[in-house]
Amino acid sequence: MKHILVTTDFSEAAESAFDYAREQLELVGKENSKISLLKIIDVVPPAGIKFEYGLALPDKKGMMEKVYRHASEQIQEIAKKQFAGFTVETVVVKPKKAVYQEIINFAKANDVSLIVMSTHGRTGVKHFLLGSVAERVIRRSPCPVMIVPANKKT
Repeated sequence: MKHILVTTDFSEAAESAFDYAREQLELVGKENSKISLLKIIDVVPPAGIKFEYGLALPDKKGMMEKVYRHASEQIQEIAKKQFAGFTVETVVVKPKKAVYQEIINFAKANDVSLIVMSTHGRTGVKHFLLGSVAERVIRRSPCPVMIVPANKKT
């Protein structure tokens, strides 16, 4: 069975990976494939970055639980809309480690065959300050990684 992991941060850039993941699933057939849709909740936004959905400050009065519940609802909607007819597992993780490490750990623990993720296409200072989750996943992945440029559709 082919197990495809698709990561999302709920951005438009992340949506670019959905079509590519579906294509891979269709190649192997619905009965021979499984998809995991994964959202890692970023705990602390990097300095200088505006607050966006999916980023949460340290847990104050249940804030993390609220973000977690909302992320769980949103990822289930994405699964229904983008991957109807496929076996889909939705996973939202409150990280204990860096985002890229959580992706790698999930892939290793769940015998993932392929990771599909998009890149935001940051360059220059933003890339230097934020780093690249995609780049780090590629370097440490236990399986092939398909990187889809932001806003590219098939």
